[in-house]
Parts: sequence; structure tokens; C-alpha cells
Amino acid sequence: MNKKKSGPLIVFLSSLLWSGDTPFREPLLLGGLSVPFVGFLEHLLNSIVSLPGLIARRRGFSSLTRKQWAGLIYIGAGASALGALLYVQAAVAMNYNFTVAALLQKLQPLFAITLAVIFLKEKLPSKFWLFALPALLGAYLVTFGLANPSNLYRSGGHLHLIGPLLAVAAAVLWAGGTVVGRSLMTEVNIQLVNGMRFVFGLLFLAGYVAIGYHFQFGAMTPLFWRNVTIIALVTGFFSLWLYYYGLKNTKASVATLMELGYPLALTFVNWKFLGITLNVWQIAGALILLGSVTLLVLSSSEDSV
Repeated sequence: MNKKKSGPLIVFLSSLLWSGDTPFREPLLLGGLSVPFVGFLEHLLNSIVSLPGLIARRRGFSSLTRKQWAGLIYIGAGASALGALLYVQAAVAMNYNFTVAALLQKLQPLFAITLAVIFLKEKLPSKFWLFALPALLGAYLVTFGLANPSNLYRSGGHLHLIGPLLAVAAAVLWAGGTVVGRSLMTEVNIQLVNGMRFVFGLLFLAGYVAIGYHFQFGAMTPLFWRNVTIIALVTGFFSLWLYYYGLKNTKASVATLMELGYPLALTFVNWKFLGITLNVWQIAGALILLGSVTLLVLSSSEDSV
């Protein structure tokens, strides 16, 4: 099979690996580990694995500008570390509903396009609002179904609003990471970018845990170490490497379609292993959201031709 045909399949495979995160993460959180500490361990292991690549590309550090250093810090501390924290905290706030949290992440292209227009001066796709508005409707249905969020707030259920807001905030940070990464990739080696993302994420989380939480190494059991290793290396480092390898030979529009394997597989995994289900309106909202975002990205790629 040639690279042009295998590229999309590799991207799809990497998206399936991402969906395997939740069954290994939830036992850690239910077992008493804090969300930031788990994130710290992930970035620690990924930084160690990235070290050989960073050493091999060490000459690239001398040519980095202040703007590029700032971009690397944002990708690591902001998009990778803080974004992941907000995403997991969002799921926890929604009673460990990682399915809804993941579906809301499909709003990311909307934010990425908007930020690219603002900071990179890119042209807004001609059909942006045609697909953006249905996507927002789909996100609403995924989150609330037919419930009125204002009624939830007045009835004392405002805590139900925190989870979705955190998930959307994570999507904004990841979208910003896409925009910054797109700018960095033109001049900085991808191995350097990915490695420093884990390193700066590790530094941020080390400080975050030290100040607001505590390091729970004493609570780590062999099962916990196994789960963290799987999350960090299989659904994290390896799947990301696989994704970028496939992306080299895959059009952005096709990659977006292949990435739909993530929320679809995650929904199945969470239903099968965690018993997380969606009601009819949430399923309808998920289909509207995924379809609208896909059409938006395809429309955006057509405008750029």
C-alpha cells in the first residue's frame, strides 16, 4: 500500500488509540489520585521518552527566537497541560462523563479558524457561519438535551454548567495550540516542538501540583503505574507520533474525517466499559455537531485551494 493510501488509515488508527484513554484514567481518579497529579505523571513519562529526540535536535535550540520560545511555552503549559486539566476536570464535573466532554472538543475547529483569522490574518471561510451555527446547536443538545440551562441555574443546578464550560475552555486552548503550532511548524522541527511541549507541560504541572495539591507517589500501586504508563505512552506519545506520521501523507480535509474515529470510538468504549450512554437528543446533537464541523473544515480547505 502506497503512502497516500496508508496515510488516512494511520490517522484513523491513531484516533482510535485516543479513545482508549478513559477506561484506564477513570480508575486512577476514583482511586484517589488528583487530576493534576495524573497529568504530571503523563508528562513526566512522555518527557523521558522524548529526551533522545530532543538531544538529537539540540542544535535547533540556538536558532529559536523569543517568539518561538513563547509559542513552545504556550503549547506545553497552555494547550497540552492546562487544556488537558480542563478537559478531565470537565468530565469529572459531569459525573465522569468523558463522552460529552470529548464531543464538545469537536468545537475546536471553530475556535481554531476564528483565532487564525484574528492572529494569523487568515480569511474567514465563506461558509463559516452556515456550518458554525448548527455546530453550536449540536453542542448545546449534546450538553443539555432539551433542558433550559437558565432553569438549571435558578434551580440550584448551576454546577451542571461548570463541566461544559470547562470542556469548551479546553477546546479554546487546544485551538490556540493548533494556531501556534501551525506557525511554529514552518520553521521549527516537529520533533523539537513535540518534545518541548511535554517538557514545558511537565514544568507547569509540577508547579501546579506543588502549590495547589501534593505529589501522591506513596499512593501509586502497580495497577496505577500500569494505567498511567498506558495512558502516557500508548494513548499519548505513540498515538501522537502515529498521527503526525500519517498526517504527512494525508490532506487536512481527509484527516479531519479520519479523526471522527475518536469521538465515535470513545462513545462506544465508554458505553461498553463504563456504562456511559447518551439520550436521543444528545445523539442527535452529536450527529449535528460532527457533521457541521466536518463540512466546515471541508469548506475551509476548498477556500484555501
